[in-house]
Formats: sequence, structure tokens, C-alpha cells
Amino acid sequence: MRVLEQTDERTPERTLLQIVYQQAEQQRGRPVYQGFHQVVRKLLQDGLYGQWIHSYSASEIKWLELQIVAERDQLLSFTQLRQYINEFVTADYYDQRIGLPQERLMLIAMAALQNENEHRLQKVKEAYWALSNGYITLPADVMSFFGKTYHQQQSITQPYSMDLVDSRILSFLSSKVKEKHILVPDNFMEQVSACGSWLVLDKEHVQRVLGCSLPNVNSDTFRQAVAHPSIAHKKVSAIGLMKQLLASKGVIVHFGDRSKLSSTRLHTYIQLPQVKKSTDLARVCSIFIRLLNGIISEWDCSLQVEVAGWETAIVNQNIGLHSQAALYYIEEVSNEINRHLEAASRLHGIQIPLRIASAGKSHSAYPATKQQQSTMIDRATVEQRHTDQGGSITLEKSFVIETAELLQLLMKAWRCGIPEVRLI
Repeated sequence: MRVLEQTDERTPERTLLQIVYQQAEQQRGRPVYQGFHQVVRKLLQDGLYGQWIHSYSASEIKWLELQIVAERDQLLSFTQLRQYINEFVTADYYDQRIGLPQERLMLIAMAALQNENEHRLQKVKEAYWALSNGYITLPADVMSFFGKTYHQQQSITQPYSMDLVDSRILSFLSSKVKEKHILVPDNFMEQVSACGSWLVLDKEHVQRVLGCSLPNVNSDTFRQAVAHPSIAHKKVSAIGLMKQLLASKGVIVHFGDRSKLSSTRLHTYIQLPQVKKSTDLARVCSIFIRLLNGIISEWDCSLQVEVAGWETAIVNQNIGLHSQAALYYIEEVSNEINRHLEAASRLHGIQIPLRIASAGKSHSAYPATKQQQSTMIDRATVEQRHTDQGGSITLEKSFVIETAELLQLLMKAWRCGIPEVRLI
């Protein structure tokens, strides 16, 4: 039975943990976190985990059981704990949970490092240490399905997107679609900056008449479409269209390359505040590389590294969040992370993973001002210089931000090369 059905959002973490432990003790007939090897045996008997577990002997599994630290369950928030129980921990065919959060993390480490030839148990222990302390977090798909006999690697269905040259853009912006992905070419931003005009036309009609799709406004196809006598086009104010875009709900602006929309990579994270506060960044990066390589070799997927928690890490260093010192800190730590990732990749003979810039968002308790959001763009820009792929930022629409100021922020993000902007 799902724990969620027996609790509510106000339940404190400790109370929820007590409920989880009581259920586990009743099911197992022994104290929690005892008999990990028996849990593993049950998972195998029920056909819930793959035969890879047989690569570990009974004595090895018993040794790994001794490395599990039950107290690390208390590092999980209520939301995280509920997600572990309802999604990550394995359920049998009767929806009974088999295992506990720390056991699930150990099994992920075991599955990822099953093919290690030297010091395998020590490497599994280190991977579990990094995961259980929250220094590394993995995508929900990996947490839910990795190592199990059934895995549901959900294909990342194409987001509902539209080009600004499409004549349906105005109705799309006013629709109730929750996430409106808008493809914004550089030409449009240049026209907005110059208070110029913009052309829209029926893309489906273009395809029927010319027999080909409309790639971009710089293409010969676009020029042919505009000049064609049977294809109607309309001239609109670029800044007027931009104001409607800014007024719409749920808009995600994509500057430039359409191909970035179809990315099927899963994001996995280095939790910077926890790492900087408690341990060695080089050690975590080395473990991270091994862990990612093990997951990638078992699953047909690609993972990209992202650093989470920049704002908290900056504040923890007693640095002003909106200061020049914050930009220097991001520059310094980004270089440090890259050095460690490259060194770990060389050491383990692994290709350096793709690193993506963080998704920047103001974490202020109050509506962010224009100046605060402007410095957020500066921070994202600095980090982006040290990554393989740009990240995204979230701009807040609120009573403290006028439309003209929001437009200025969006223009700044575009000029700084930020590929994606979410407007909330």
C-alpha cells in the first residue's frame, strides 16, 4: 500500500519515517535495515531485479549491508521521502514495498558498478556514500527503474512548440496549453530591438504549395513563400508580438537551434552546497564519473552533468549574491569542477560527460526585482562559459516588474547567449 494514502502534506518527516519503519518491521518480522541479503533474495525470487545480482556473493552482500547508514534517511525531506517510498523503492506485483530508501541507494550503486574488476566493493561503498549523503542526485527515471527487471525509460515525447513565423502563433499564445515552447530566431529579436516588423504565414499551406517545410526565416524557402502569389502572409509589429508573448502564461522561449528541443538526455546533479560544506569536490567528481559510466553502460541513454545549488553555495561562502565576488566564485568553482571531471575521466578511461549549465532561478522569498534578475543572468552567463551546453533561466513576471523591464531582461538573456528562458 502506498504510504501517500496514509499520510498528508502536513506530516513531519520523523512521523512519516516512523510509519515507513513500522510497516517494514511488520512485513519483515525484524528490525529495519537488518537482513539486506534477505531483501535482495526476495527481490530476485519475485523477479523484480535482474540476474546481475548473482555477480555478488552472499558474503559480499552481507558486507555491503554493514555499510548502510540508516540515519541518512533523516537527510531526506518529507517530499523526498514520500517519493522514495512511492516511486523509487521496489514494489511487488501486489503493490507491497520491498526495501527501504538506503537499501534502494545501495542497490543502484551495486547495479552501476557490477562490472568493476578491481576493488569493486570499495567502489560500491563510495558510490553509496555519495548518493546517501546527497552529494550526488540522479534523475527520477534512474532512481525508479535502474537495476530492475522492468524499466520504463520513458521516451521524452517532443514538446508542443511553435515558430514565431507561424500565423497560428497568436491563438497558440492565448491557448490553455500549460507549456508553450516558442522558437524565437535571432532575426525576430533584432526586429524587436529595432522596433521593426515581422512576417507570419501559414506553414502548412507553404508545405502544400511548395512541397517542403519552412526551416527558418533566412532560407530560400521562406523567401519563395513570401514572394509566392498564392501564399498569404501578414506583416505585424515585432514588438507588439513580443508583448503578447510576454503576457501569455506558461511560455518557454527557445533562442536559436530547434534541435535542442528534442534532446533525450537525462540530467544528473552535483549538489554543490552539500559537497562544499562537507567533503572534497575532487572525490565526489571521481565517484560521479564512475557511477555515470556504469549507468550508461547498462542503459541505452546519455546523461549530462549539471551543478545544482549555486545560490546557496554562494551565500554559504558569505559572498553577496548580487556582487562581483559571486561571479568570480562561479568562475573559480566551474573551472575546478571541470578539472576534476577531466582528471577523473582520464583516470577511469571514460569519455568526459557533457556538462550543461544550471537552470537559473531566483530563490528570493519575495518577488525578484529587475536588478536581482539581471544579476541572475550574469551568474548564468559566467557558468555557461565553462559548460558544453547552455542552460536556462526563469524570469518572474510580478507586480515589481513592468513589461518593458521584463523585455529588457529577455533581450539581455538573448544577447548573453542563454538558449532557454522560462517566463513565470
